[in-house]
Amino acid sequence: MDQQKLTLFLDLTETLNYTETAERNFMTQGNVSKKINALEKELGIQLFDRSNRQIKLTEDGQLILEDVKRIVTDYQILEANLTKHREKKERVLTIHTIPTMPNYLGFDLLTSFLRQHPEVHLNLQESEAMAMDRIPLEEKNSVYFFRSLDKLNAQNYITTEEDHFVAVLPKAHPLAKNSTITLSDLQAENFLLLGQASKAYYSVMELCHSVGFEPQVTYQGTRIDLILKMIEQGLGISLIMEKSLGNSLSDQLVLREIAPTQESYLYFYLSEEADAPAPKLFLKYLQDKYSNVE
Repeated sequence: MDQQKLTLFLDLTETLNYTETAERNFMTQGNVSKKINALEKELGIQLFDRSNRQIKLTEDGQLILEDVKRIVTDYQILEANLTKHREKKERVLTIHTIPTMPNYLGFDLLTSFLRQHPEVHLNLQESEAMAMDRIPLEEKNSVYFFRSLDKLNAQNYITTEEDHFVAVLPKAHPLAKNSTITLSDLQAENFLLLGQASKAYYSVMELCHSVGFEPQVTYQGTRIDLILKMIEQGLGISLIMEKSLGNSLSDQLVLREIAPTQESYLYFYLSEEADAPAPKLFLKYLQDKYSNVE
């Protein structure tokens, strides 16, 4: 049912004057009359007695008055709740990220943006071993922070920094004295890997294959702290992207450059079809920060 017709009905019960109701609702008197006539036709009753110069509410009109008030009030509450929900939803910035995001510049950019825009609410969701071919297409308004081995050039891909594999060893390991370790020298080691080794962006397997050996993977997991503890206990070594380590290395461990290594790139991504204000505002912020990055 047309809520405007009901609202005009309630207004007219107060004014009992078409001209005044028209002025109060920024309409012509003719349009008010048409709306009331249409409502009467829809309900199959006469709402106002127009036989005299001063109109008055009919018995049928009086009968439905309280119900109409309740319907209009409920509808106004519904509209207010929906408006509040839409406004809140528009202010939400959903970011799917690799768990090690706090160790990267991307996290600093995010927190800087949130300080500038306190009206934006953050919804951060960790997605281990995220790859672009597995980003849900329906989540067009989600921002993704992920790692890729490929250099991606598009306006909606923002490269924040580069990273590369290093070896993490116990301090007492014989190779720890070397500033750079030849990867083939690690072929007899047990490998403790972060994430799924089959994913391209955790390409330890491919890297080892490139120098002619199959790494002996004895553990795969998603927690860097657990892997580092296992290395401390002499259970193996790991190849990890250097910056993902942050400041988590204890004095019992060392990291060493490896040759060859594998570069990776950290990106923010937002679909070109995004239409929500908060993620678009964040992408614009990133583009302004990196306007000189090709």
